[in-house]
Amino acid sequence: MNVPWLTVPGEQPQGAATGTLAVCFAPTGAHGSTFASWRGRLPEDTTLAFVAPPGRGTRVDEEPVTDMAAYAEATAAGIRELRGGRRLVLIGVSLGALLAYETCRRLLDSGVPVARLCAVAGQCPGDFHGRGEEVTVEDARAFVAGTGLTDPELLADPEFEEVLLPPVIADLRLAAGYDGRLGAVPQVELRAVWATDDPHVPEVTVRRWAEWTRGDCTLMSVEGGHYAHQENPAAVISACLDGLPGTRPSRRSVLGAGATAVASTVLGLGAVASSAPAARADAATGTGSVSFDGDPTDPVGLAVAMIRQNTSNPGDGAVTLPLARMLQGIFRAAGVGTEIVPTPKDGNVHFFARVPGSGPATKKPLVLLGHSDVVPAIGDTWETDPFAGEIRDGKLYGRGSLDMKGVNAAFVAALLRHVREGAAFDRDIVFWSDCDEEQGPYGVRWFLTEHPGKVTAGAVITEGGWVLDQRDGTTPMIASLTCNDKRSLLLRLETVSYATHTSKPFSGQAVIRLGEVLDQLGQWRAHIRPNALSRRYFSELAEATTDRPFAKALREMLGARTDRQRDRAGEAVVRLSETPELHNAMLRTTLAFTAAQSGYYPSIVPGTATAEFRAAFLPGAEDPGRIVAELRSLIGNRATLSVVGNPGETEQQALDRLRGYLATPDSDYDTDVFRAWQSAVRRTHPGVRATACQFEAVTSAVPFREQNVPVYGMYPFTVNRDMLKRMHGTDEHIGVEALRQGTETVYQLLAGLRTDA
Repeated sequence: MNVPWLTVPGEQPQGAATGTLAVCFAPTGAHGSTFASWRGRLPEDTTLAFVAPPGRGTRVDEEPVTDMAAYAEATAAGIRELRGGRRLVLIGVSLGALLAYETCRRLLDSGVPVARLCAVAGQCPGDFHGRGEEVTVEDARAFVAGTGLTDPELLADPEFEEVLLPPVIADLRLAAGYDGRLGAVPQVELRAVWATDDPHVPEVTVRRWAEWTRGDCTLMSVEGGHYAHQENPAAVISACLDGLPGTRPSRRSVLGAGATAVASTVLGLGAVASSAPAARADAATGTGSVSFDGDPTDPVGLAVAMIRQNTSNPGDGAVTLPLARMLQGIFRAAGVGTEIVPTPKDGNVHFFARVPGSGPATKKPLVLLGHSDVVPAIGDTWETDPFAGEIRDGKLYGRGSLDMKGVNAAFVAALLRHVREGAAFDRDIVFWSDCDEEQGPYGVRWFLTEHPGKVTAGAVITEGGWVLDQRDGTTPMIASLTCNDKRSLLLRLETVSYATHTSKPFSGQAVIRLGEVLDQLGQWRAHIRPNALSRRYFSELAEATTDRPFAKALREMLGARTDRQRDRAGEAVVRLSETPELHNAMLRTTLAFTAAQSGYYPSIVPGTATAEFRAAFLPGAEDPGRIVAELRSLIGNRATLSVVGNPGETEQQALDRLRGYLATPDSDYDTDVFRAWQSAVRRTHPGVRATACQFEAVTSAVPFREQNVPVYGMYPFTVNRDMLKRMHGTDEHIGVEALRQGTETVYQLLAGLRTDA
């Protein structure tokens, strides 16, 4: 029985009412025959269906579809017609995983349930952004040769190539134009299958599929290469179909699986042995959320549970609802009122918990502002699972452990300890975990605009200042509370030459010129220009440090009268500092290089090369327009430097917007909240100086500061250079005992606002 776009080999019409319908999406350039070895191996009540798109197989004379949306819509229509009352499983291999994912989205949108989505040896939707170049015949040849799709001798046959390459070209164009970020993340059980010998899609890539469902995601491993579905069909079938309710494997599948089926071990994402409390599935919500079984006043257990919630933000916002539901359960169990506020992106939410103030002298609320989202853990190899929350050698590893789930855990644990004690505060204490701090349109500014008056803050505490040790690495030296942020500007470089065959290289190639310009910009240094907040911090640091040469350099820098004297002394400060990258960023405009791109085929010297970097500015120091002009003068006509603003902005508008941000006044540090923090530091770190400071990064503080609401930033635990370097990097971690001590600082700060003390 066949319908448009689907083929069901050997099925009789009367067999269409019950059981499971497994719809298989072939890899790039292939069709249904790639699953031929699956017949007879499926569970007894499972029917196999192949997606049969135009341009291949029996439809080879039809025009291929190269638009992902059209492809998925047509496939979904065929499935709706064919399904009957059967349980539906979608299985995609390689490119087919993306096709299955997009089809799943459309089926769910039309009310058709999908029991399971299986991605086998496939890159995840977040790896595609719709900016692919035009695909050529040469691209298709390179792909076929590189992936081993067919025998090289067959590829050399012109007649065979005429049959093989058109569907490959069509599928490569599908991928090139695909933007996986468009559309809601579906609520579906997902199996992500990794082939252990796959040179094209490694395990770390397959793990990222967990970010693309709001349901449960299970990572499976099978023996085999990129086409394991052909090399090892029994193991792949087992990985995709085992555990479905009411299914029984066929005898042939059981006997044929052998050791390879045992090798398809379930690796529960985030399930790593540790002493932390368990986070268990909450079946009542049906959202893949979890509840927390540990002590909510234990910041380490809380941080582990938060890290295990994968809230990676691919650039347009994260899925934070499961974490919000976990937090909701924690606060509700303590008798604290909560609210989850959705945004236009499905699963992307703000979470609030409010402890009411008491007494006639109630002041405007203190907001403890954290963020639920974290940057992705992709691109570089971790020694630990970034979403396991593993504790090793006294350190808690995981994406977000430092930025900023460790701080969130300190906020929650300290606040709930007061609640457990029956605290009465002189104002409401609001814990707010926002969703789009790293990237995305629905963060704090969106919330304050769309929900005016929902949060009327008297003061805000969020991420920011650091606690640093003396040179011995054990004795606390200085604690800082940040009162303003740096702001950054995205800049783009482009070099141009001409494209040619690699057999005829020439001087002045675009890639080489780009490298030369980047090297020159990498050597550039702005003048040392500490602003008022930085001067206050470094003045306190000069008194706090026991390192005499360091203190001398600090005083010389602060007392310098000329740029030359200040630059020389400032360079000595950076050189002598135990955290040179941090202190350098607090003293000057800095450049950070984030991306470079060039080339599109191995036998072509490309005619263009581009790179992007961020210039970060201190409020009250350099003018952004002057720095852009200086950089253009430095590189001359060897490259084009452009300002990347918001969509539709001119360069002047982008610069003026940045100047407005930089003109936002520092938060006032003559407040009861600032003094409560200083008192808390004296209690938890006796003898340590507690000072106002300039933050070296950007936070969600600006919309509040624009309303004259004081915002203070703190990372309340002690950090060292290695920990700071791993922020947004590989093997991000914090110290377990430092987290406990930092939580005590937050507790003591809140204690200063109690009326029942």
